[in-house]
Amino acid sequence: MVEKNGLYMTYAQTQFFLNRKHGENMMATSSPVFIKYYKNCCLYNLVYDMMEKDPDCAMMYWDSDNETVAMSFPVDGEVAQKLEQAVFGSLDDL
Repeated sequence: MVEKNGLYMTYAQTQFFLNRKHGENMMATSSPVFIKYYKNCCLYNLVYDMMEKDPDCAMMYWDSDNETVAMSFPVDGEVAQKLEQAVFGSLDDL
């Protein structure tokens, strides 16, 4: 499912969450844990898709300290502009 603003979470990302303990319940009730996961997936997918078109618009890398995918992009660049158009509100909310 793709939101009106173009953001989405893939089927595989959804299944990954559902495999968590209580994942189905957390998703069904829109728990804060699920909402954070959903936003992270949408952000990752947006940046990944934009980097396929313009590899210089952002950077993704493995953050071994936090054991997660991390990303960086200019605050006035095209990724930031696209995120401002999304329903998330401020970049600080992500």
